[in-house]
Order: sequence, then structure tokens, then C-alpha cells
Amino acid sequence: MADVTVTNTKLTAFNAFKLLAAHAATETTDATAQKFLFTPTGKDNHALIVASTAADDADTEALTLTIPAGDGPFAGPALSATLPGVAGLYAFQIETGRYMQSTGTIELTFTPGASKDIATDTSLKVYVCEMLPN
Repeated sequence: MADVTVTNTKLTAFNAFKLLAAHAATETTDATAQKFLFTPTGKDNHALIVASTAADDADTEALTLTIPAGDGPFAGPALSATLPGVAGLYAFQIETGRYMQSTGTIELTFTPGASKDIATDTSLKVYVCEMLPN
């Protein structure tokens, strides 16, 4: 499984657009997971994780996302969620302190279905927006 380093977009002001940095999946082996790593800045905050999927044929298979529990004092339990097998743009929010590892990173692992690869078949792109106080 190849890791993708994510540059998180820092949202620091109200009423201002920010261009989000897209990070495309690179794994082309069927049923093989790919890990996306991002490093939050500053103290514990919230991050918006956005995942974009597109079907290469009539449909795509669901993707499973896992985020391991963090190592710090605010650590929460591991998270598992499923992105539906429908092409689209999906978003969810996390508290960074609950999932930060001792390395300072947060690991997002996406796993495709048995007959799909995460890069070509689902065209997964990941975006991370870190919400920082202004």
C-alpha cells in the first residue's frame, strides 16, 4: 500500500474562499487499500475530510474508510465509515486531537471493493480542510 501525503488547506478566515488541494489515489491493484496522511497544525481543532469518487463504468463499489485511534490525551476510538458505491463528493468532520498519532499525523485509509482499484476504478481524490480560529 503506497501512502499519499496530503497538504491540508487551512481555513483561517470567515467569508473567504480557499482553493482546496486535491490528492489523487495512486493504488491500481484491485482490493488494495491506500493510506492518506496529513499533519494538522497548531492545537487540536476540527478537520473537514472531503472525498471525491467517480465511476469508470456504470457504477463504483463502496469504499471503506478507517482512521485509527489517536495516541494523545484526547484520543478517541478508531473510526470506520463507508462511502456509498455512488459517484459523488462526500464530506465529514473529525476532531484532530482524537485521531492524531504520536508522529503528529492523522491516517486516513481507504479500501475499495474486491473487484475495483482505488485509483482507476473509483478515481478517489481526497481533500483536507483544517478549521483554525481566526
